[in-house]
Amino acid sequence: MNDMKPIEVSARRPPNRAAVLMAVRVWHSYSGAFFAPAILFFSITGAFQTFNLHKPMPGYRPPAVLQALASMHKNQNLHVKYLDDLAPKPGRRAKADKPDDAPAPAPSLTSVLAQSTLKVFAALVSVGLAATTMLGLYMSWQTTRRRAVLLWFAAGLVLPMLVMLAV
Repeated sequence: MNDMKPIEVSARRPPNRAAVLMAVRVWHSYSGAFFAPAILFFSITGAFQTFNLHKPMPGYRPPAVLQALASMHKNQNLHVKYLDDLAPKPGRRAKADKPDDAPAPAPSLTSVLAQSTLKVFAALVSVGLAATTMLGLYMSWQTTRRRAVLLWFAAGLVLPMLVMLAV
């Protein structure tokens, strides 16, 4: 008499959207904590390099720490060239002493303004990236398991240092 069949319940239910979003948020926090030290390092050292604060110039000798940080940023090693190393070797002519090297033409005012504007913009991007990374760390610290966030941050800080010391 009763021809109705019972509703079959699937053994495998589709994942709950809220659970998926929560898992993604937690892994975002952990991966953000892991990569935060590198993001901060590259954004800060990049800002210094934007204005060539790591390069020796006439009348300016950069601090050794800036040269070391720039070497890590650009070359992934700690081989730093100091002012004394940049002087021409005896018996060799400096690049400017070559007769075929003509002096570079003076840049136009428009070119100088454009380059200065781009340098300021790059520095602002570096500051913004560092600030938002620190905000992300703060948010991660407040919303997920603090011990796990701290462990991921420590791993992101220590592992590159160990690799750098091995180079």
